[in-house]
Amino acid sequence: MQRSFRYMAFGILTASLIAGSSLAALADQESGGPGVTKPAEVSQEAPGVSGDTTNAGPGVIVTPDTGADSQGDEQGESQASGDDQSGQTQTGSETNGQAQESQTQESSQVSANQAFLQVQLLRPDMTWTDPIRDDTTILPGEGGFISMSIYANNLPGDVLYRTYSANRGWSNWAMNGGHTTWAADCPIEAVQIRLNGVFGNSFDVYYCATLSDGTACDWSKNGGTNGAMACGRYITGLRFSLWGKGTEGAVYKMDAPLVSAAPDGIQFVNGTPVFSNGTGDLFTGWVWNDRDRYYVVDNAIVTGWQYIDGYKYYFEGDGKLVQDLEPYLNSQGPFLIRINKQMNCTTVYIQDGANGFIIPYKTFLCSTGDDTPLGDHKTPEKYRWRLMNTDEYCQYCTRLDKGIPILLHSVIYEKPNPYTLKPSTYNYLGATPSHGCIRYTTEDAKWIFDHCALGTTVNVYNSDVPGPFDRPAIQKMIPETQTYDPTDVNVPENGQ
Repeated sequence: MQRSFRYMAFGILTASLIAGSSLAALADQESGGPGVTKPAEVSQEAPGVSGDTTNAGPGVIVTPDTGADSQGDEQGESQASGDDQSGQTQTGSETNGQAQESQTQESSQVSANQAFLQVQLLRPDMTWTDPIRDDTTILPGEGGFISMSIYANNLPGDVLYRTYSANRGWSNWAMNGGHTTWAADCPIEAVQIRLNGVFGNSFDVYYCATLSDGTACDWSKNGGTNGAMACGRYITGLRFSLWGKGTEGAVYKMDAPLVSAAPDGIQFVNGTPVFSNGTGDLFTGWVWNDRDRYYVVDNAIVTGWQYIDGYKYYFEGDGKLVQDLEPYLNSQGPFLIRINKQMNCTTVYIQDGANGFIIPYKTFLCSTGDDTPLGDHKTPEKYRWRLMNTDEYCQYCTRLDKGIPILLHSVIYEKPNPYTLKPSTYNYLGATPSHGCIRYTTEDAKWIFDHCALGTTVNVYNSDVPGPFDRPAIQKMIPETQTYDPTDVNVPENGQ
């Protein structure tokens, strides 16, 4: 019963951010953010819903036109310029009428002097609460709620959240406006909310629940469990608040955030992580401590190599999942690339002997588009720089498949020069869709270019689960005046 969405979080960096009723200064702005014009407008119509919006689902955020692809990265390529991997210069054009991505265009920017979360709750009668975007308690009614949707607005990054009911356990993590899975007879008893990327690096999120028996829970923070677990109570009120990282004004009582048989989640005993299940029972499955991910078997945190859910993972000695195995294995391939089009996330796999490509090796944030073709492909060509049909360029380009104008490539440049980056294509990677090509940071595009041989299989698919790893996010915006990719090894300013 869960809808699928293109996951987005948007906005532009400015000098200060107002969240709820608190003023939070954003740290480390370097040379400052881009100019602003007007706040983002929010539609109250649910994705996929038309007509009467009364009690409709969460609204779709209107995004800035970041110049990501207005007329085609590889939209037929009026001239293919630059050396391919074999050293041959490409000229000519792709098939006309197969426009896949669009040229960068300058446009108005969205104000970020009010970065906020917008929350809506789905009642058992299938109506949504009004959207709340400040430090206000949401009251869905005596029956509680069965699903939750949250948007992170006016800064890049992700808000992730999941819900618990005793009859269903924890839902999968929803993100950036997605709905947590639900059943009409399972009112939500507990929630977890956490942030990632620029939004998460700028803010802490606090939240507290009121239960069906009138109990007011203390506050939780950044992924902590709040509400009740397996005690016959459910949430009838939910309040949240954002505070800037390092802000001393966020002083909340956090002693008793959960009514349960035991604490829930990762606890630290003399600096060592241990897991406790709120129900008091033994638990086997994935658990998170803010952005750190663990796996437990009967409440015991696993370490080392583990086969889980059809994949082979590696965990540090303290139990944290390793999401980049290259420093440990330095594999030379072969590799399998899987691109989750719905979640704008790419995972690279290596082989586990006869078991096949079941070891997730690395993960990249990317931008795909409506015209990105699903299915299995094999890479036939590479190009160091590639000219698009509107005089824009990309670095480290790998063609997705023979005969189609779709590339895996870097963010967008005005010229074949690493100092001509269009910075919005970096800042909004993963948020602004392409028209078909798969776009990466320059570092990640180069990794694919350097490590994945021609003939590498690329599988493009759709899923509301990012993959075996959590989805990466841009961790720091660059100013609109910065015209080079901070991940590009060809730029001395990056110190690489």
